[in-house]
Parts: sequence; C-alpha cells; structure tokens
Amino acid sequence: MPYNDTKKDINVNYTNKDFSGLKNALIEYAKAYYPNTYRDFNETSPGMMLIEMSAYVGDVLNFYIDNQYRESMLPLADERRNIINLAKALGYKVKPSTTSFADLRFTQTVGTTTLPDGNIVPNYTDAVTLDSNILVNTAGNTDLVFETLAPVDFRVSSSIDLKPEATGTNADGLTNEYTLTRRVQAIGGKRKSKVFSVGSPTKFLELKLDDTDVIEVISVTDSNGNIWNEVDYLAQDKVRVDTFYSGSTRNTAYDMVNGSTTDIAVPFLLEYKKVSKRFITQTNEDNTTSIIFGNGVLRNGQEIGQEFLDLKQTGLTIPGETSNFNFDEIDITLGDSQATLGEAPFNTSISVVYRVAKGLRMNVTSNEITSIDLNSLSVNPPASANLKCTNEQPAYGASHNESIEEIRQKALAFFTTQNRCVTKEDYEARSLNMPAKFGQIAKIFVNRGDDLSSPAEETDSNRINIYTLTYDNNKHLKTIQDHVDGTTHPIKQNLKNYLSNYKMLTDDIYITNGYVINFGVVFDVIAHRDQNKQSVKLQCIQKIKDYFTIDRMQFHQVIYTSDLVYELSSIDGVRAVNFVELTQDFNLYNTTTDEYTLSPLFCNDNLHTTIGECNTELGGSSQYGWLYDFKQFYDSTQTAVYKGSGIVLPAKTPSVFELKNPNQNIIGVVH
Repeated sequence: MPYNDTKKDINVNYTNKDFSGLKNALIEYAKAYYPNTYRDFNETSPGMMLIEMSAYVGDVLNFYIDNQYRESMLPLADERRNIINLAKALGYKVKPSTTSFADLRFTQTVGTTTLPDGNIVPNYTDAVTLDSNILVNTAGNTDLVFETLAPVDFRVSSSIDLKPEATGTNADGLTNEYTLTRRVQAIGGKRKSKVFSVGSPTKFLELKLDDTDVIEVISVTDSNGNIWNEVDYLAQDKVRVDTFYSGSTRNTAYDMVNGSTTDIAVPFLLEYKKVSKRFITQTNEDNTTSIIFGNGVLRNGQEIGQEFLDLKQTGLTIPGETSNFNFDEIDITLGDSQATLGEAPFNTSISVVYRVAKGLRMNVTSNEITSIDLNSLSVNPPASANLKCTNEQPAYGASHNESIEEIRQKALAFFTTQNRCVTKEDYEARSLNMPAKFGQIAKIFVNRGDDLSSPAEETDSNRINIYTLTYDNNKHLKTIQDHVDGTTHPIKQNLKNYLSNYKMLTDDIYITNGYVINFGVVFDVIAHRDQNKQSVKLQCIQKIKDYFTIDRMQFHQVIYTSDLVYELSSIDGVRAVNFVELTQDFNLYNTTTDEYTLSPLFCNDNLHTTIGECNTELGGSSQYGWLYDFKQFYDSTQTAVYKGSGIVLPAKTPSVFELKNPNQNIIGVVH
C-alpha cells in the first residue's frame, strides 16, 4: 500500500497525567489510529510492556514538572533550599537561628553631696561609664553569655531610668548613699573568631564559617587594618555609623542648647558613610553562614592598587565629573556590570568575629542573669562602685533555625514593607521606630506638600514636613530646640539621617517643632449621701489623670468632653456630673458664695483664638506651652457651630494637648 501523506486529525486528551490515565490513553490511541497494526492488548504482551513503560516515563516527567512549578512559587514550595532562594529573591535574608534579648538593670551605689540650699543629692562625680559589649552570664551556667548593646552611663539619666534611690543613712539619719539605676538591652550568644588567608583577587569571594547557628557577623578586618562593612546587598555603598558622645561641643549624652544643658538625652549620633570594602552574609542549606565580598569593580574615583586592574577595577566617576575616567578600562559590552559592587580582598588575612547562639536555651527566666564578667570591661571601676545587674523580666526571642513556614511568611511581609517611606503613615511609623539610643521621638505629625506655616510651599509635593516632640526626664512633652548658632539639634539630625535611608529619592525632609498646649481640668460632681466626698474627689482626679495620660495624646487629636463626663459618671459614689471643662485658667471654688473664681494660671495674657507663646512659669520651674482658647468650646454665646458642645477641636498648627501637672492642674468640687 503506498504511503499516505494525508494529515490525520488526532484527538489528544491532555488531562491524563497519572500512570493509569496515560496507559489507558495510549491503548485507546493505538486502537483508534493503528487498528490493523497492533491488536494484542493482553497484559503479558510485549506491546503492553512498551505502553506501560511509556506511561511510566510520562508519569515521572509530569511529577517533576508539577513539582518544579510548585517549588518555584513561594506560597506552594516545600523544600527548604527553594524556600531560602525564593525569600532571597524578595530581599529577605534567612537567619540560621535567633537569639534572645534581655533588658538588664544595672545599679551602682554612690555617695552624696550637699547643695548650697541644703538638699542632699547623689554625688555624680563617683558615677562610672561602662562601654558597650559588657559580658554577663547566668549564675548557674557560664555558657549562657549575654552582651550589652549600648554603654551604661551612670552620669546621665533619661525618662526611662528610675530616679536615684536613697539606700543608706549616717548616724544622724541623713542620707549618705544613693543607688543609681540604668537599663540596657543585651543580646545572647558567645563570640567566636576565624582567620582566612586570601591570595589573588577573586570576584565574589566566598568564605564559609564552619559553625552553625551564627546569628550575626560582628566584625570583619584584614591584616592591613582595614574594616569591611556588612551591607544588605553588594550594590549598597552606604553604612550607618553610631558615634557615642563625640563632637567639639558635646562630651556627654546631653547637648548644649543656647548656652545651657538640655534635659533631652541623645546617647548616640547617627551618620552614614560611603564604603567600598563591604560584604554580605548568606545562610547556606546546611545552616552554616558564608561571607561574600564584591566583584572588585570600583567607581567614583576611588584609589585602587595595580593588582585590581585584572578585575577591571576602573575609576568610573559619578555623572557630571570628568576626572579619573579611564576609557582604556571601559568595556561597553559589560553594561551594568560596571556599577560598583565593592572591593575584592587580595593578598591578606581576613579575621572574622561572629556570634553563635544556643537556640532555645538562651530564653532564661527572670533574675537569672546576675554575673558581670569584669574582664570584659575596658576600664575597671573602683571597688566602691559596687556594680550589680539582673534581668527583672525573662530573656525571650530565641529559637532554632527558622521553619519553612516562618521563612515563607516573613519573606512575604518583608516584600510588602520594602523598607521604604512613601506615605505619611510610613514616615510616622519609621520615625517612631528609630532606635532610642539616637534620641526619643515622643510624638510626630507628617504632612506632604505644604508647610502649614508657609502657604508658598503648597505646590511642593516633594516636601515632607515632620513635626516632632520629645520627652524630658520627667516625661513631659518638650520641643527640640536648635542651637543658638543655627546648628541642628542631634535628635533632629539623627532623625533626618535615619529617614534618608528609607525615603523616596525625590522627597525633601524638613524637621521642625510641634507645639504643646497645656491645660487644666475643672469638674463639679454630686456624690451619693453615704459616700465620703474626699474619697470621691480623689477617684475623680485619678480618673482624669488616666484619661489624659500622655501616651494617649497625639497630634491633631479631638477631645470629647462628653467622654470624660461618662468616665466620671462610672465612678462608684458619683450620682451626677454637673460639668467638666478644659481650661487654661485656674478655677477656685468659694464655699461661701458657692461660685468659681477664675485667675490666670498658664499665662498672664488673655486667651487668644490662635496659638500664642506663653513664657509664664509656675512656681518658677515648670514652664507651660502655648495659649489656646478653650472657652470657645464651652461658651454657648459663641457663633461657631460647635458652641457649647464641649468638643475641643485641635489647632490648625500641629499641636498636642498635654495635662502637664495633674496634681496642680485638676481642680474639682464634690457636693
């Protein structure tokens, strides 16, 4: 029969993917298209053997195709190696394990000194400063080591530190000893080191640490004294530098503003510097850690050794510059490979210091960390210092290596945030998350495009206005004043440097002060007949204190007096609430005339419809904030829609309401 080249219409079922389905499909195919060629479909026939082998191969191939597809998607992947690589593609670095963190309480006893006014205060000349990296351990197991992350300075204090406590008296009953308390965070884990010998330069040199559960690489240095900096990715050429108490005008955590020492502590200055010597860390499948250096290609006119020229370490410059531009070393075919990815070490020894944790064992109970390794102190304090430490709360956070599901969820979350600030909410959240060692931001308000005090800026959509307030040592709101010579306060500079690593390229950040509006509260309630009026009054005052705690107050916050009335009405013993008002006037109740008399408390000026400066001090020590007309929200004769409503609207200028001294500024009468 002559060959028939007529094209057949072949019907293929692509839904058969398992062994039995493929086998049946092959049998039906043979019956349909080769009816006269093959008819023996007996299970023991040679033809059935070939059909089953074909079905077997198809089943295996389909399995691996399905598996590879599933393993290429983060939500469906099951193999740890694939999960790690997918997380890496999203920018998340998998950690071999995590360690615990402990909040340590350090104490030191000091003597006393007597001030000219006769007050006995701690003698801070006896106070010591301990550098960071102090080693402490549990009393029962010296292998469970913790290392402090910040210096412990007993010379200065902040709002988070406890007040000095009188702990000793002399024969006359006068205080002769104070105990100073400072808090610092510590990380669990033991330091280890390893030295690698490096010969000729190699692109993306990888050095592998043999230890598992390496939680961090502390330092990398070479035999020439150069410091190599860890970055998140090799294209990153900027690293953060933390400086402790440095500067020509600054030798303590407290800055000098307008000739006097401010009570806003800034333990560290935050700066960024460009580096060419950098590396990244990578967690391997076997839970070890590798250190990877750059490709040896440099730019921006950086000086290099002749040895690097074999790796095309050219002197490329930034746009607009013409110096150090070596055309002989430029290969137009390389494209983006000419971008700097850092230096490659050569002919040197690399010393790596890293930290190894012990997994869940680092989660120790409270009051277990009590031993200080005096050998870890750079300067041994005198024996009279009587240093002690403990962890009042358990150390927590340690775990074994991240599970597959943990890596999956963290990678997705990391990709969502992307370490960037775009919206005003991004800037607010990131600012409040600035490490406390760079200064504490208590309240923040961000708006884009317009400076509320300068209408001319309304068209500048790239302008980011950040209004800030901080706490003083008494946790009162305080503005961050710049120096009289115009230089920026360290907190503001730290915040700007911190945000520069997250902001959009086109955003311009302007940090300015917010405003504080201090107020008092006057109330009038009726108690039940069987209640003690003084007890009811104290309960009302405490309820108002709790309601206006500074942690609850924010920029542009509306205060509903009706909510405060409800809170007072809920007190046992309160029958009715006659009225509650916010005011900047002192309210005194005259029991003879049964009337209130008003006298200025916060300022000697009349109240204004806009915020005005108030420099009046109460008792010569506690300065209040700015004037605000609270009467407009309670006076029914006002023409505004909110007259007499008791709804206290915020000022247009970014400001925060603060009940600064509740013991003095809450006045009430119980009938």
